[in-house]
Amino acid sequence: MKKELYFICILCLMSFFSCESDKIEIISYGSIDGTVLDGETYLAVQGALITTTPASIAVLSDVNGKFSIPKIKEGEVSVSVKKKDYLINSLTVAIFEKENTPMNLLIFKDNKSIGNIVIYDPVPGNGAVDQNNSITFKWKVEGMNASIKLSYNVFIFESNSTVQILLGENLENLEVTTNNLNLGTTYYWYVVAKYEGTKIAFSPTWSFKTRDK
Repeated sequence: MKKELYFICILCLMSFFSCESDKIEIISYGSIDGTVLDGETYLAVQGALITTTPASIAVLSDVNGKFSIPKIKEGEVSVSVKKKDYLINSLTVAIFEKENTPMNLLIFKDNKSIGNIVIYDPVPGNGAVDQNNSITFKWKVEGMNASIKLSYNVFIFESNSTVQILLGENLENLEVTTNNLNLGTTYYWYVVAKYEGTKIAFSPTWSFKTRDK
């Protein structure tokens, strides 16, 4: 009888620790080392604010334009840079476990008083699932000088492909429609704002997945 109770206790403990281990989510991290440069002179830019999406720590570039973000979750990350009198810029990079990703971020002077453009509030929302293969993409813009008229290019690509498709070019309205997406597929998309043909702002790269059938 004692032996049976002993084995029952062992089994219960094994089951408990097994359940506990199932609850543990293993998160992998990498890092970024970068330099912020003036897009026209390629000189270092000091005091630029660098942030990421998904969020990590916010840092400032040093006197040599350099910055370091030591702990970022593995996966696709949008890195944005902002500084007074400059246009906001962002770049999407892949972060891998225990690897350092080097990068240069170019920012351009706001010579035409365009304002710090932020492209946000995507439709479909970032991470949306069960989407139809016919979608009207929408977004919002803020920080723009009211007298400035922008146009937009919209790009999309599948998760297993590096080929980017131009969904819309020189759009004046904040939306574009497509109706030939593949089912059961994860897509990434982003918006580029332009002024007089020059790229002046990038949205983060957003993702969604179409329904299976």
